[in-house]
Amino acid sequence: MLIIVLALLLTILCFVFIIGISKVGNEDVLELILSKAWQNRFARLSEMEKKTEYLYEYEKYHRISEKKAAKKVKEMDKQIEAYRQAEEIYLSGKKAGLADMLILFGYTCCKRFKIDVDNGMFRKQIENCEQAGFLELEKGQETGDKRNAIIYSYYLFATLISYVYMGLLIGLFLALVLTGLGNALNKILMISGVAAVLMAVLGYLPYDTINSRALKRREKIEEDFPNVVSKLTLLVISGMNISKAMEETANSGNTLIYHELHRVLYDTQQAVSMEKALIHLQGRCDNKYLDKLVSLISKSYRAGNANLASDIRTLNDECWLEKKHSARRLVDKVQTKLFIPTMIMFVGILVVIIIPIMSNLSF
Repeated sequence: MLIIVLALLLTILCFVFIIGISKVGNEDVLELILSKAWQNRFARLSEMEKKTEYLYEYEKYHRISEKKAAKKVKEMDKQIEAYRQAEEIYLSGKKAGLADMLILFGYTCCKRFKIDVDNGMFRKQIENCEQAGFLELEKGQETGDKRNAIIYSYYLFATLISYVYMGLLIGLFLALVLTGLGNALNKILMISGVAAVLMAVLGYLPYDTINSRALKRREKIEEDFPNVVSKLTLLVISGMNISKAMEETANSGNTLIYHELHRVLYDTQQAVSMEKALIHLQGRCDNKYLDKLVSLISKSYRAGNANLASDIRTLNDECWLEKKHSARRLVDKVQTKLFIPTMIMFVGILVVIIIPIMSNLSF
């Protein structure tokens, strides 16, 4: 009886899967191929960043031999080239394998369940894409009439949905086969469950990669932003105009926020207005104090701002106050995490002291 139920359920789900794939349009296929090309490009850029960091640490600390470092760099270069070739193949339209086409089922599900810009979770994913630091996904970048971040967000959701669904299909198929072979129920559930979970994890990885990158960038910007505002404040108060102050500040550091300021200056040199370059900066960086700074600078460029120095000084005070509060919250969080191991150690010490005492007592 169980075999019949599993076979019937598997047949129905496969039928739904085939119908879902058959309903996709040419636009969905093109967006999928473009997203796969972007995915390889992002992986290549991330690997290049890792290579730069690795070389910087090697030059600074020399913790390993030159031969091992050269071997590691060679492996990174090989991986970078593999990502580059895969990107070119997707962009040329020469590669769209079966695994890629199966993701199209997720596009149908997104439309069926109305996962779009009106959905809060989807809007949050679009913001994470824009703030992940990849130029193609920043605010305002478009392919055709659709923002690139929206295209890639659809791809991430479609991939997650498709892999979860395929995991369910594979799990049911394995359960059907194992049941037919007469295996025990607990073994059937374990193997089928593991297969389904593995597929779900594979579908979640691209989704998690973007979100983790966006979160790390927010943390780095939050950590360094007060220092940037302090430098800007000192330079503006000393009488320097805001453009020159931004340039001097950008050249004074080598962390993420300084690189972002360099990108703003580079955009302005490429005939992009300062206001538009700052809007792009807001899209890439999620920080409420950065938004205030951008508003102050934009106002200064549009209509002038005689109180710019005073306004930036006030913003500087707010940033450092927030950093103090963040430090206190971090301390409280660390203390909470240390409470349990401290109690375990305390109990262990009590046991070590009390057991010998009790063993020497005679009743």
